[in-house]
Amino acid sequence: MVNNNFKENEINIQKAVNNETLLNKKAVISLVLGCISLILLFISLSGVIIAIIGFIVSYFSLKETYTTRQKGYSFAMTGLVLNTIAIILPLIILILTFLFFTPTQFQLEMN
Repeated sequence: MVNNNFKENEINIQKAVNNETLLNKKAVISLVLGCISLILLFISLSGVIIAIIGFIVSYFSLKETYTTRQKGYSFAMTGLVLNTIAIILPLIILILTFLFFTPTQFQLEMN
């Protein structure tokens, strides 16, 4: 009986140690998706789709690393920033394109 409790405590301690020393895989995935989305953004607009997926993954990895105290919070935060840039940058370019490069006709009518 005492031996079982000792083994259970040892397993719980080992899980806690592993939980603090392991790097969160979702955080690494979000960082990689952020980098890929920025690279693909300059090639095609498929980077936006990857950035949206990376944004969702990084949001959940931030919550997970905060609650479980795993390593990888900075990876998740960097992934969130990169994915946010990859989502917002095409929108800014699109707005600037419509503002400055759309043909407009201004005719002054003088009578």
